[in-house]
Amino acid sequence: MILTEHALRASGLPACWAAQYEALRPAPARERAVRHTTGSINRMPAGYRWAIAGALRLLPAAFYALTRQSVHRAAPEVVRGAAGRLRSLPGCGELLRATTALALYGALDGTAPRVAHVKESSG
Repeated sequence: MILTEHALRASGLPACWAAQYEALRPAPARERAVRHTTGSINRMPAGYRWAIAGALRLLPAAFYALTRQSVHRAAPEVVRGAAGRLRSLPGCGELLRATTALALYGALDGTAPRVAHVKESSG
């Protein structure tokens, strides 16, 4: 399984990043962040990619459960508050911290890692 940039955007993470960090508000920086984060995740072993992809699919539902709003339409202050609450949850907090670090690195560095396909074992 390869995580797509579309799936990352659909999770609402880029909206969370933009609400929290000035450096990730401009569209070009956010696009670099998405490419870098997606590329980095795709370099992980398959089990990690599956777990992250599953967690990213659940993130919009978790956000909605907290705010009764879509992460894509919520005001920045709502997004910041919900992201802070989500960061306090086990598992979700680690996911948010790790992906945010990747996003900031990608946006500020301006490069995306080359995706090297990890050979998956069949067993």
